[in-house]
Amino acid sequence: MDEIETQAKIISLSKCLHGFDLLELNQLLSVSSKAIWKKGTDIFLEGDPGRDMYIICAGKVVIWRNIAGKRLDLACLSVGESFGEMGLVDVGKRSAGAQATEDTLALRISYDRLYETPTAASILYRNIAKALAERLTIANDIIIFQSQHGATISPLEATGRYRAFK
Repeated sequence: MDEIETQAKIISLSKCLHGFDLLELNQLLSVSSKAIWKKGTDIFLEGDPGRDMYIICAGKVVIWRNIAGKRLDLACLSVGESFGEMGLVDVGKRSAGAQATEDTLALRISYDRLYETPTAASILYRNIAKALAERLTIANDIIIFQSQHGATISPLEATGRYRAFK
């Protein structure tokens, strides 16, 4: 498979790139860069500042949180999947860490340059909103399941956010 076929396959797998035509995709790529990590490299840590998102082109990445001093793996991502989207949406700190579990190549999309391509940015933000809504639905389902099946700690306490609501 040549490079163009590989790129086309990655683009077709990535939910974040649905709805892009060739011109819009080229615009997005023109303000993006390549990111490469060796196996075991921390891409970012929970609590780090960050304004970039990534789409995995090769390799795998684990997303994790620190819960009560222990690392809890939340997701294992592979080719076509994205992470760090909140960096484009929210100025806050990273809500989770990310680590390469294989040698990994990703497309880095930076908030600082995204404004240069308003059409591509609007499509990307729409796709991010859809992905975040899907994740919120899953999180809500998990909370409901836990509350119905005897969780001994409330979801807010489990996430450490209970104090904010007292």
